[in-house]
Amino acid sequence: MHSLLLRQIRRLFGEVQELPVRMLPLFEAIDAYYHQADNDREMIERSLDIASQEMLEQNHVLTSELEARRAAESRVMTLSNFDTLTGLANRSLFVDRLNQAIAGALRESHKVVVVVLGLDYFKLVNESLGYSTGNELLKVVGDRLRGCVRGSDMVARLGGDEFALIFTESAPGQRDIHPPHYRRNTNDEVEPGTAELLQRIMKTVSTSLMLADRELEVTCSMGVSLYPRDGTNSEALLKAAGVALSNAKRIGSNNFQFFTVDLSAKIQARLALQGQLRLAVEREEFVLHYQPQVDLCSGRIVGVEALIRWNHPELGLVPPGQFIGLAEETGLIVPIGAWVIRTACAQSKAWERQGLGSFRMAVNVSVRQFAQPDLVEYIAAVLAETGLEPQSLEIELTESLVMNDVDRSIDILQRLKAIGLQMSIDDFGTGYSSLAYLKRFPIDLLKIDQAFVRDIETSSDDAAIVKTIISMAHSLGIRVIAEGVETEAQCNFLRLNMCDEIQGYFFSRPVDAARIGELLAQDQRLADHLLRFKRTKRSLLLVDDEPSVAHALKRLLRRENLQILIADGGQAGLDILAQHPVDVIISDQRMPGMTGVEFLKIAKNRYPDAIRIVLSGDSEMRSVTEAVNDGAIYKFLSKPWSDQQLCDCIEEAFLHKEMADDNRQLQMEILATNQKLAAANRELEKRHAR
Repeated sequence: MHSLLLRQIRRLFGEVQELPVRMLPLFEAIDAYYHQADNDREMIERSLDIASQEMLEQNHVLTSELEARRAAESRVMTLSNFDTLTGLANRSLFVDRLNQAIAGALRESHKVVVVVLGLDYFKLVNESLGYSTGNELLKVVGDRLRGCVRGSDMVARLGGDEFALIFTESAPGQRDIHPPHYRRNTNDEVEPGTAELLQRIMKTVSTSLMLADRELEVTCSMGVSLYPRDGTNSEALLKAAGVALSNAKRIGSNNFQFFTVDLSAKIQARLALQGQLRLAVEREEFVLHYQPQVDLCSGRIVGVEALIRWNHPELGLVPPGQFIGLAEETGLIVPIGAWVIRTACAQSKAWERQGLGSFRMAVNVSVRQFAQPDLVEYIAAVLAETGLEPQSLEIELTESLVMNDVDRSIDILQRLKAIGLQMSIDDFGTGYSSLAYLKRFPIDLLKIDQAFVRDIETSSDDAAIVKTIISMAHSLGIRVIAEGVETEAQCNFLRLNMCDEIQGYFFSRPVDAARIGELLAQDQRLADHLLRFKRTKRSLLLVDDEPSVAHALKRLLRRENLQILIADGGQAGLDILAQHPVDVIISDQRMPGMTGVEFLKIAKNRYPDAIRIVLSGDSEMRSVTEAVNDGAIYKFLSKPWSDQQLCDCIEEAFLHKEMADDNRQLQMEILATNQKLAAANRELEKRHAR
């Protein structure tokens, strides 16, 4: 009986180690039960029932306290190891798991990949759409990253917009991110599978999504470190991946970079430059240079683009490519950009007061500047302060910037346009805009990116892209300017294809304000033969490897009032064509290195408007006839020919060329008129909409 009661007590109190004080009467009652006379046992049993009931109630209280304590401990464990927003592991748990992965890799002699991932332009999402939208974006990214890892891998949120991942060598039969054939290159010891995995992560994270009734384009940058190459502990590996992430963001958005030995030193130098840049903002160590923008109808300067330089006390003039990216990352671009707008407007008004006329002052606005809520108000205040007319200021925005959040971009552009500013899209053709989006933007000017201009006379793809952009813009009543124009051949191509303006070293490199004043005072212009509606002196190119023959032809034609150019071979002829506009080309067929037909086929592809004539012998008739049938040759003369026959043939070629030029000029005038009508209709539609 005694043992049965003890088992009952154990059942009542379970795992409770310390029994409450109120249990003492129970034990006293039990003891008395077995030592008192039988006639007292009824009273003892009643005492035992009362004591048992009290202890049952006490046990319930203790059990509730234990459950609450365990729940609190579980909550503390969760808070200390997991991110409350995304549910992912936090930095503390990530470091712990990374240490475990390193220990396992050390035992089994394999590698560990550490990835630190940051969202591009996440601060702009918070600033423009609010922190709640930013938090929703972080949740979505966290869910997407979960789908990129196996059970043996790890994903965590380190804080802010930074996430981290651990990948180890795959076990047999699992997804292989480290193929057995290890590849070493000059930069990184990187497995092919690792790069493929990183590409998949970027693709997964970067899928567009709808948040706050807006479609957001999400991109990320990643830094990668490898164990044991880049470090043997968690701190070193995380630091190396962080340094690589900084490098990835510096290079540009939506890419990944591996840590390299010399990268740390570069980052330190970059941090030092950042400190100097902050001082430069305080001291206003910047100057503006200006690059002219030239109209292809009049040849006159119709605008300038303001380009910033850092007048470093030790390094001299530092170009923008070396510090603008850093300024954008750190937010210093906002005060720098404000200084540029104010200084450029003041300078434009100063030229106007000097009697040099009024023209466009183009100023670039960065991503962070565009996100500032008071951008429109600031520009309006600067215009009022400097006295510059609004139509004299042009705001340049990159195509990728306006496409990042189309609806918000349209709203800001319309507000800027309402002030009276001119608007342009820079680097057009490098982003993702379409005609549907383009017609919604209230812009006046499209700037063709120099990447398409650089090889415009040799690349048929680039030429087609440029022609398409010009045609598309003109159909909407938007003018087109090409940047990066460095040669006469590029300028000539753009002129013939109805481009409105050019900008580049061909006319002038960026210069200081004083030099711009001189160019304006001298009324510096493009040469007449480079203008859209000008007829120029006839030009003829003679290509023959025998100098005596070429000079004899030149003497024969000396009375024809021609500009005659001579080349001693096909390549030399192509070089001349790249530098000079030519109406008619005469080439000998039999030349070493490149035959006349081969030369004229290339000339036809690059300069289709030039009229092409070949001089050949009877033995070469088959290849010449084929070239005529293919359209590479306008006419051929076979030996022997008379001087009069040759002169008549050349005159016919010039007449044919001039008729084609007249038709082209008429077509250009029609297109120009249609462009003006399209612009007028667009303006009327806007007024009607208001």
